[in-house]
Amino acid sequence: MTQNLSKSWDELTDLINKSESILLSTHANPDGDGLGSEVGFYYHLKKLGKECRIINVSPLPEVYNCIDPDKVIETYTIKHNEWINQVEVTILFDIGDFKRIKEIYPQIKNSKIVLFDHHPLQKDNPYSVIVLDLGSPATGYMVWKYLEYLSVGDYNLDIISANALYAALITDTGSFRYGSTHADAHLMAAHLLDSGVQPYEIHRAIYEQRKIGQVRLMSYVIQALQFSDDKKIAWFVIDNKMVKMAGADISDIDGFTEYVRTIKGVEVAFMVQELSKDTHRINFRSSGNYIINDIAKIFGGGGHIYAAGAQVDGVPTEDIETQILEQLIKKINNGN
Repeated sequence: MTQNLSKSWDELTDLINKSESILLSTHANPDGDGLGSEVGFYYHLKKLGKECRIINVSPLPEVYNCIDPDKVIETYTIKHNEWINQVEVTILFDIGDFKRIKEIYPQIKNSKIVLFDHHPLQKDNPYSVIVLDLGSPATGYMVWKYLEYLSVGDYNLDIISANALYAALITDTGSFRYGSTHADAHLMAAHLLDSGVQPYEIHRAIYEQRKIGQVRLMSYVIQALQFSDDKKIAWFVIDNKMVKMAGADISDIDGFTEYVRTIKGVEVAFMVQELSKDTHRINFRSSGNYIINDIAKIFGGGGHIYAAGAQVDGVPTEDIETQILEQLIKKINNGN
């Protein structure tokens, strides 16, 4: 760990011990890290006898069914408000920006809100307890370290928690390829395997179950690829018509920007996705030579230095493309 988190862990433990009802959630369009973190933490809280629910603003992507065999992950509707309004504690995982829980946020303002994250901290945040480590390879790794901190001597995880935390680890480290991967991440993997995880089964479920609609959508993306003059920047636009024609859905887009980034010579890839007529999602991936979360911040987003995103409202697609391209060209020309 890059920070001494024992004080934050102790504050969190004290808050949990004093509370009975706890909500767990992660950002819209959730990934393996946020989902795996909340599932792993859910079973810890259930063992403590807490009233606990996982409620996310977006549906569970099908590829992550493997980490939720008990179907404990719920998708938010207004029917949840009665329960959410009375919870004592809300724990947000891998959130980046608390506004990314969207409709859930107004419902949790009366609870004590805990951050469990490895993204830069937002200013003017609502958190009562902050568990933050920017050097962590995954939020799931932080959950694992917290559970290790609570244990006395050796400890084993139940298989559902172990599978969930393994999914968190491999998705946010790119299966141990990214620069954020450190030695202790491999020790975590070893411990999870000792707890019963079958690595190939989790990897296969997440990465080797592509639907025909997803493959068809990828073919449309490849045809629509655009490149800067020096070929160091590649980008694509996905609109709702393309998704519908492919017979795909929003969750099928996950991983496309990273795939484009792997093209030889490409330093930065970005995607502009149409969510509605006036709302777009932006996704950035860098090879590691150029920081891109500063550009995401220009559009009200953020994230890791080499993997970031944002949501933009009220700006036409073409204008978003132009603005991003101008910023990236400037960055590459300046060598930073």
